[in-house]
Amino acid sequence: MADRMARVVPLTLRFVRPDLVHEVPSPPHDAMSPEARRDFIRSHPRSYLGVTRAPDDLSVDENGVEIDVLEAGKRFLDKLLADGVFADGLGPAYFVYRLEHGEHRQTGLVCGVATADYDSGTVRVHERVRQERAGHLARHLRVVGAQSSPIALAFDALPAVTEIMARVADGEPIILDFTDGEGLRQLLWQVTEPADIATIDAAFVDRPLYLIDGHHRAAAASADRREYETDASAEHLMLATLFPHEELRSQAFHRVLTDVDPATIEGEIAERFPTRVTTDPAVVVARTDNELALAMPGQTADGPPRWLLIDVPINADDAVGLSNIDPVRLSTHILRPLLGIDESGADQRLTYRPGTAEHDEIVAIRPRQGEVLFLMRAISTKTLLAVSDAGLVMPPKSTYFQPKVRSGLFVRLID
Repeated sequence: MADRMARVVPLTLRFVRPDLVHEVPSPPHDAMSPEARRDFIRSHPRSYLGVTRAPDDLSVDENGVEIDVLEAGKRFLDKLLADGVFADGLGPAYFVYRLEHGEHRQTGLVCGVATADYDSGTVRVHERVRQERAGHLARHLRVVGAQSSPIALAFDALPAVTEIMARVADGEPIILDFTDGEGLRQLLWQVTEPADIATIDAAFVDRPLYLIDGHHRAAAASADRREYETDASAEHLMLATLFPHEELRSQAFHRVLTDVDPATIEGEIAERFPTRVTTDPAVVVARTDNELALAMPGQTADGPPRWLLIDVPINADDAVGLSNIDPVRLSTHILRPLLGIDESGADQRLTYRPGTAEHDEIVAIRPRQGEVLFLMRAISTKTLLAVSDAGLVMPPKSTYFQPKVRSGLFVRLID
């Protein structure tokens, strides 16, 4: 692995005005369909979702004429800035960012991380990226000229940093403190003590950082750096939030197949693996470690689904654990060999749904006709770090950390 230090630096950020804090920060982009994103922008005309448009988010100008989504995002940000939605910049500085949801709380450090560290492997990854998505985000970075969606990184065993964050978060003044419509409370403070800043500057020497969310944004920054970084004195930086790994809450990314025949899929799987069928969510919860769970439509639209529990052997010789996580086992044994589906993004039948594998969510699952859902277990942070340290990667959308950092809370403008 790389032997260079992680380059963590203060940034100048512009924060959303407190009186507009309920209008601008956006929900997680990847948890919404294109239709849901368009509806949200219409009902929240200042939402930062208007800036982070994806290729499948149709955009029209004031005359109803379709325009490029990147240009639409640039116009949207320009209007937010012209309307004074974001206050004057603070910094360069480090900022402490706390997220609270229910009983869960996690506290991170907002900063810049050198893109070169991603390229060298000091920022360690655990998922493959889809080049089409990374390419779009690289173009977005260049056209829009701003970063507001921090990549999320984990670090291990840095008590000096966690002590600073805890102390700053116990004090005043608070830059922002608000609770959104989903019950997520978000708080931000600035690190001001010179001794604390010096400690943070030096803390990450010989320490890797682990990318937990934002693989495509990091790959996009890397592509942008390779194409445009010509002045060595102007270091290419990624907007990031760094969290102690033990504070993170991992959830799953379920796999959904549409436009398929559930009976055919069940038959092909049953020819290859031992299976059992149930409609009882408690049986699904209690399934063995080697069983994958497949939800198929029930007898009625409102009725419980039929669950196919598939006995796929565990690899006892895998010390790292990569081959035994649900996304890898599903892809290796079922999606590719039996159904001819890869996870490059080319097969439109495969989509992803974040969630948990807990009883209440299993009870609520209702596959529609022509649809099946593979229920994934959450991947532990311990396994994620081990896979990253080994230089291995998981399939796309293998992990989902909740709560997510939000876009539109603060923005970094790029020259």
